Amino acid sequence: MNIFYSFLEKLIRSILKLVRKAPVCIVLCAVLLATVCAGSSALWLKLDSDQDNLISHELPFQKRNLEQIKNFGDQEYMFVVIKTRGTEAGKTKAAQFASTLATKLNKRPDLVKEVHYAMSARDMGPGVLMFASQDELRQFVTLARDFGPLGKEWFEAPGLSRFLEMTAGLLSGEKGGTADSEMFGPFIGALDNLVVEMQSSLVSGPTLENMNAPVFDLDKAGIQYFFTRNGKLLIMRILPKKDFRVMDVIGPSLNFVRSSLETVRAEYPDVEAGLTGRPVLSADEMHTTDQDMTISAIISVVVVGLLFMFILHGWLRPMLVMGSLFCAMAWTFGFTLVTLGRLNLLSIVFALVLVGIGVDFGIHIVMRYVEASDSGMSPDEAVEEALVHTGPGILLGGLTSVCAFYAVLGQEFVGLAELGLVGGTGIIFCLISMLTVLPSAMLIAGRRNWFPSSRPRMATLPFMEKVISRPVTVLVVFGLLTALAFPGFQKAGFNYNLLELQAKGLESVEYEHVLINDSDESTWFAVMTRPDLESVASLISELKQVPSVGRIESILDFLPDGQKEKADILRGEAEVLQGINLDARNAHLVPDEVVASLENLIESLEGLEEKLFSAGAKQELDQVGQIIERADSCLEVLQKNPADAVNLTPLQSRLVNELSGSFAWLKEILEVQSVTPNDLPEHLRSLYVGKDGSFMVKISPVENVWDFDKLTGFVADLRKIDPEVTGVPVVVLESSLLMRETFLEAAGLTLILVSVILFLSSFSLSYVLLTLVPLFAGIFWLLEIMGLTGLSFNLANFFAIPVLIAIGVDGGVHFLARWKELSEGERLYHTSTPVAVGLSFCTTMIGFGGLLLAHHRGLASLGGIMVTGSATCLVGCMVVLPAVFRLIERIKGK
Repeated sequence: MNIFYSFLEKLIRSILKLVRKAPVCIVLCAVLLATVCAGSSALWLKLDSDQDNLISHELPFQKRNLEQIKNFGDQEYMFVVIKTRGTEAGKTKAAQFASTLATKLNKRPDLVKEVHYAMSARDMGPGVLMFASQDELRQFVTLARDFGPLGKEWFEAPGLSRFLEMTAGLLSGEKGGTADSEMFGPFIGALDNLVVEMQSSLVSGPTLENMNAPVFDLDKAGIQYFFTRNGKLLIMRILPKKDFRVMDVIGPSLNFVRSSLETVRAEYPDVEAGLTGRPVLSADEMHTTDQDMTISAIISVVVVGLLFMFILHGWLRPMLVMGSLFCAMAWTFGFTLVTLGRLNLLSIVFALVLVGIGVDFGIHIVMRYVEASDSGMSPDEAVEEALVHTGPGILLGGLTSVCAFYAVLGQEFVGLAELGLVGGTGIIFCLISMLTVLPSAMLIAGRRNWFPSSRPRMATLPFMEKVISRPVTVLVVFGLLTALAFPGFQKAGFNYNLLELQAKGLESVEYEHVLINDSDESTWFAVMTRPDLESVASLISELKQVPSVGRIESILDFLPDGQKEKADILRGEAEVLQGINLDARNAHLVPDEVVASLENLIESLEGLEEKLFSAGAKQELDQVGQIIERADSCLEVLQKNPADAVNLTPLQSRLVNELSGSFAWLKEILEVQSVTPNDLPEHLRSLYVGKDGSFMVKISPVENVWDFDKLTGFVADLRKIDPEVTGVPVVVLESSLLMRETFLEAAGLTLILVSVILFLSSFSLSYVLLTLVPLFAGIFWLLEIMGLTGLSFNLANFFAIPVLIAIGVDGGVHFLARWKELSEGERLYHTSTPVAVGLSFCTTMIGFGGLLLAHHRGLASLGGIMVTGSATCLVGCMVVLPAVFRLIERIKGK
């Protein structure tokens, strides 16, 4: 016997001595410490749900990403995708839908920071005229010259009556040449809005809701909605408020946006719209996985509890095992609080890992205790038998499990490294608890005769002796089956597509596919930065030559061409607005004057009707007819009761304020001679100009970058232009590769460490190989089954491999240890060890089996791999390894 194994036995003897001496003290101290740890963790242990903190900030790609976010701010939007059906009527409906939704969202700036779905002239800033062509600019200047004198005249005594009077003069031609056909539609539309407001005020009176509402809504003049290039979709970008101190980072914002969206859907039942975007997909994934894991945990606890009660003949022993496990879990929470102070999105699942692995240690002790009790031993003797004979194997198996988790320590994938630290330490605590608290609790219960039966029946599997009675046949059959399934091994692969991990039927997933298939928009964009505008223009020219590059956005989209020539056209034109008194007091509203002006307006409109009828302009004719009907209705109200004119006073104030602001804006835009980044509104400049003055260029892919090959190609193309490109595509690509590399390294390192530990415990190469038989057989068969069934490794399930290595080796350790203990004529399947090992594998399969019902396809695949891998390792442990034992016995016998 080697020094290492002797040390394990001495350690177990020391623990046994302590347990016998002070079992009550051990249990009380454990419970007290667990209470303190649980309470302090509930108060002070934080959750860090920021995905950027899962990767080391020192990695070059992550460092660039964080610097870009710090420099340009958070630009990870939610997207409302509104279908237009590609028709003008559909676009109009979609625009109304977006406007209504935006109005609701803007009421909660504490939840929604920004909403973008269109851009008006005002949004472009004072330099808006620079975006017009030279011909359009000349037409606008002519219009300003026509309206300048009219504005000056009106503002001498601004009021509703004079406005109606002057409008009548414009329509009849008395006030100058404003009969431009392109201006007819907006002009008549604005007049219609005014008359509708007048009719509403006279009939219903002014309302609080409309007190500050615009009359003409001139700010929306020339509005351009964010339709996709093919016109099939209208895209709204929404920047939510984030709180990384909670699991649901955008929970309140997302709930508000979704409830608002549902309300607007009810108002526009014929419009199809949905919410997607990276933060929405992440939130939905979090919610789905949380639901799935909760359901899985409930199913697992119930089924495992029933199985324990059946195998262990009662409820008390299972309760003692679970109580010892809960103590270990509480200690782990306390350790995490002291060392890290937080849990991340990966390390938070350590509790599920401990349930799957930590319980196994207790199973072996309880099963050996039951076997000893069945042979007539006293509680003290049974505890000694259980600890002395299973303790070294439990410690050895526990060390291999710890290796599986500690193998990722120091990795650049911080989230996984923290899971390794917490999970590995948690397993150590499980070992301590199961080797001290559980035996102490069983000793107390046994001495006081609390168990339902002092002589419980020992569960064995004698029928398995017949199965392995012909070891050569067993090994040949499994060899042939393995060879037949080998094509599956060659097909086993890795799927990087994160979208395929999401649950089917989610709105966010459905509309992400809509964006991919029906638009040039992408929720992912890469980022390059340049120090000046010349290098931005050069970069864009270069990017346009790259086939994988789709949409390119930069500050240059908002800096017009030909500014010098346009400035020459505008030079001095602001003078036409000089002398307008924009601060003039409103004229007193006189009922007779309003009536007279309405009569003149109706007369002018009727004259316009005749002209439109002669021209055959049916649509315009109908519109003018509706205005006349409404104006007649207003006239009738005022003629019946002139005092009702007072209801028009708020409307007049709104009209004067709006036109005052519009003329001031007109004067401002006519004075602009150039547009530079500094002249743009803050909401535009902040999107593309960083705090350090550098300029951002956003590059969207032309293809579906959820496909990993296309993502790889897209990033590779961009790196040929700029090796320091960053953004979501780069971060997703690099973090995916890093995660896969970390998993592979962890699996390889775990296997090496496990082999070293096994060798140190025996100094026998044959011992190591025999112990690893279930693992090698189980993993090989798992890969074959995965290839045959189409189940792939992915970023949600790959960590199953280190865990399977741990539990596969653990089974081999216990089988080999018991086989070596067998006396002459004693058979392995007549002992409790196979049942204990089988039960350990079954609890793992049950624990992860609930995930097979998960809606989240990543979790379901994790459940599939863990159940399949546990089952194949179980077969390797329960059938193949004993067959090898029997074959060795025959060879030695010969």
